[in-house]
Amino acid sequence: MRNKWTRVGKALLCLTLAASMLAGCGGGGGSSSSSGAAESSGSGEASTSSAASTPDENFNETGLPIVNEQVELTFLYVKGANMADFEENAMFQQMEKDTNVKINWQYAGDADWSEQKSLLLASGDLPDVFFGSNSLKDMDIATNLELFIPLEDYVEKYCPNIQAAWEAEPTMEKMVTNPDGHIYTLPGKKPLRPKGCDTPFINQKWLDNLGLEMPTTVDEWYEVLKAFKEKDPNGNGVADEIPLTGSAKQNLFDWIRYINPWGITDSLEENYLALDQETEKPVFIPADERYKEAVAFFHKLYAEGIMDPEFITQDGSMSDAKMKNEEVALVGTGITWEVTSGTQPHQDEYVPMPPLAGPNGDRYIRGNDQTITYSRNEFTITTACEHPEVAMRWADCFATDDISVQSYWGPYGVVLEKQDDGTITFLDPPEGKTGDQWYWEISPRDHGPKYVSPEFEEKIILPEDSGDGAKLKEDEIMKEFVAKPYPLVNYTSEQAEEISSLTVDIYKYVNESWANWIVNGGIEEQWDAYVDQLNQMGLERLMEIYQEALDVYNNAG
Repeated sequence: MRNKWTRVGKALLCLTLAASMLAGCGGGGGSSSSSGAAESSGSGEASTSSAASTPDENFNETGLPIVNEQVELTFLYVKGANMADFEENAMFQQMEKDTNVKINWQYAGDADWSEQKSLLLASGDLPDVFFGSNSLKDMDIATNLELFIPLEDYVEKYCPNIQAAWEAEPTMEKMVTNPDGHIYTLPGKKPLRPKGCDTPFINQKWLDNLGLEMPTTVDEWYEVLKAFKEKDPNGNGVADEIPLTGSAKQNLFDWIRYINPWGITDSLEENYLALDQETEKPVFIPADERYKEAVAFFHKLYAEGIMDPEFITQDGSMSDAKMKNEEVALVGTGITWEVTSGTQPHQDEYVPMPPLAGPNGDRYIRGNDQTITYSRNEFTITTACEHPEVAMRWADCFATDDISVQSYWGPYGVVLEKQDDGTITFLDPPEGKTGDQWYWEISPRDHGPKYVSPEFEEKIILPEDSGDGAKLKEDEIMKEFVAKPYPLVNYTSEQAEEISSLTVDIYKYVNESWANWIVNGGIEEQWDAYVDQLNQMGLERLMEIYQEALDVYNNAG
């Protein structure tokens, strides 16, 4: 299948890496006999056998190399437009030398991967491994279990690093445990992730110009925003201030981030799910009374011209253009991932705004504990793989501290510098690029079953002026308010298909109703009929499925 995938221009990285970086893969060297992939039923059902295949004498169960005579495996990944070819990555080149496993990297462009993936899964012409969380979605695995082999016995027999990661972070194992009890894909955990997600920000210079204090409640925030609209805080003599902007052209998720003060936080999975902080049961946000209160508040902002009138109709590039106006700052407040990067070129005027207290005193912020910190579907072995034990030992080598940290930011000697005392520092990015831009271009970044131990994380010294370092500084303000998120649960194929069917009409109705209420009001009068309509569309059944999946997740591991 090599010729089926587009390969783009390659930039050769001439690097020297320490051959010792894979030392964590184990010591000694053993061998055993016979070889073969885990058997598939071949009948459209998942293999019922999770036993690890018995390798031949070429395979070493511990130590390096993994195999005495080179073995080739085919890995398929989805490649962003600005991402360098993995084949030219010095870290992967060194892994090949140390493991004696040659990876034939094949990639598909992210723009057309969805269509290509459907054809590929239907054809059965599979790579040995799907690599990276953007290659397969949960639904792809749930509805095609017969194409993938169970991995749990391989983990137990050949993967001490992955086992150690799962023992330290039980969430990692729970989030990939299928309802049938098997594990078909490996998770990853990104290093040095913040506890909080997006950060509310506010223009401190505008506050100072108007003699205003930092708001601490939604009512105080309203008064500040009203002053931003009416009192020319940017001082240019023109009523061009936009107190609050954003983008909800595609859906309402950009706006829904603002409802945290009402005691309910959205899911990064964009499925309208939250976890009730008291009962720990799933909540469908757009059918919750707290959502109703939040919508009514924002209708008031819209009606008074405080909320950008184009919030509902503009895309992200349009709202960003307002944020990045060169002459003078136009925006008073908003939400971004990291304030310094998100408020350029006027970043000196903006500061993080601590989470506001809502009508009931709730102060929450959306948490990162799973969707941003963890990932799944990072490493999925297909039934086409003749050497699953080799692939799994390679994955276990990838899960070492040294490989994982380089996979996230970039290779030693190019992006990172490892000092004699084990400290990890960052080299300056090329002229004209931010650190974050550079990391995304040169590293696998969000690909692979990475894990960096807490002890190793302590040795990483991030630049504090932007990107990950600046985000962690902001997190010191935000982390005490983080809400417990709805976890990354797994669904059976039947559940996944039912969810997909039910949510088409429900999501459409939710979005249309929200937009109408923000612009025209009326949510209080129309609320009961709206909830009744959602239930007629199957909302109650949808919530039953979510609860069933959450129960399985809570009992896993």
